[in-house]
Amino acid sequence: MDFRRLRYLIRVGEERSFTRAARSLNVSQPTLSQQIQDLEAELGVTLFTRTAHKVEPTEAGLLTIDCARRVMAEAERLREAVLEYRGLKRGRLGIGVTQTFNALYLPGIVTAFARDYPAIDLEILELANDEIDAGVEAGALHLGVGLPRAHTRSRAEPLYADTLMFVCARGHRLAGAESVPAARIAEESIALLGHGFRTRAAVDDYLSEAAVTPLRVIAFNTFAAILNVVASGDYVSIVPADVRHVSGVAALHFARLEPGPDSRTICLLSAPQERATPAAACFAARIRDYFAATAR
Repeated sequence: MDFRRLRYLIRVGEERSFTRAARSLNVSQPTLSQQIQDLEAELGVTLFTRTAHKVEPTEAGLLTIDCARRVMAEAERLREAVLEYRGLKRGRLGIGVTQTFNALYLPGIVTAFARDYPAIDLEILELANDEIDAGVEAGALHLGVGLPRAHTRSRAEPLYADTLMFVCARGHRLAGAESVPAARIAEESIALLGHGFRTRAAVDDYLSEAAVTPLRVIAFNTFAAILNVVASGDYVSIVPADVRHVSGVAALHFARLEPGPDSRTICLLSAPQERATPAAACFAARIRDYFAATAR
């Protein structure tokens, strides 16, 4: 078994297509297929079910892909540790963050880090909270910022608290209100994130507890799209309070909800200390320092 086959396995699992995986790996499809077949023969299991239109991992395939990701992450940590020991100061840092954190807090931190460590390659990914936590836990991401899952195995350090707020267009009938009773939302059409987002689950729970059903619900996968629809005046929304600082849409009115939703603690998510790379430890310290300074 070699790292090349593991890398091929992971990519096929991500793409669900030998054609797309081969293209992204810059190898021929027959070569890729043969390497996967050789790996299946070596392990004695079928890793993928193949039809004319799709490729799906088997149960054994999912297990092997998960283990392969962990092996590749450990290999990357070994490489970075050796390079650090040799004083070459090279490495890669993958960070998963939420939309609001990326827009509001991350630019300054990233800019300063990139200036101080120009040889460290940075990859910043905007993801849903569960994807961030799962990525850190599996070793696919070095760090994350978001809401940890209930049974996370990542290290979760609180950074700041956020809550949900009501938002509407400035010309909307509720635009003059400092607070909006939850019951009023039953009279509105609402734009929200899709069901794969923790914020959507929090909004759904809030409305359910208030026994409120909006007239209509439409879903998007970005806050920018939601706020643009809300600005048109036909829809309202419930969004994290931080969104009001990065909305970029002047024609919006934000208000408290009554009763007030529970606050949510945004956390720095990292791997256990023994799996931390030097670059990840340094970047995590930058994030901690930023929020320690703003809390004074």
